[in-house]
Amino acid sequence: MTGARQDGLGRAGVAALEFALMTPFLLAVLAGLGDFPLAFWDRMTLISAVESGANYAFALEQNASGTHNALLPGDVRNAVLAAGGLSGMIVTVGSATTNCIQPGTVSTLIAVPTDGICPDGTMPGTYMSIAASYRYVPLMPFYAMVASTTLTDTAIVRLQ
Repeated sequence: MTGARQDGLGRAGVAALEFALMTPFLLAVLAGLGDFPLAFWDRMTLISAVESGANYAFALEQNASGTHNALLPGDVRNAVLAAGGLSGMIVTVGSATTNCIQPGTVSTLIAVPTDGICPDGTMPGTYMSIAASYRYVPLMPFYAMVASTTLTDTAIVRLQ
């Protein structure tokens, strides 16, 4: 019986080799499964912080005399930073400006015409823009090569 083989002879270590070859891929998938919820959490935190800043600006302006002197961009920025709690978050708050709304699929702010009435016949309003960005650091650095890791959000709030 020289030509006969017993089961398993010559296959020793094949499972260990397959496991060694597949482990890096499995770890990359598992890291991605763990990384996505963390990035999503930071994104929701950023959105919530910008929304809190918009709420703060609106509430403060509604309680003020309407002269816009009570509302400082630095105060709104501090409210966004306090609500976010993300270290390294960059917040930009524009000063209150008077604009008209340009209706469309995405509404935009336009300058007030010389006659002081918006193109749609309404009176201009006072608006403040709030923008924040945060650079998320993924668990696995190569994920930064696949997608952008900078999370951003912008809000425009009508004050008066």
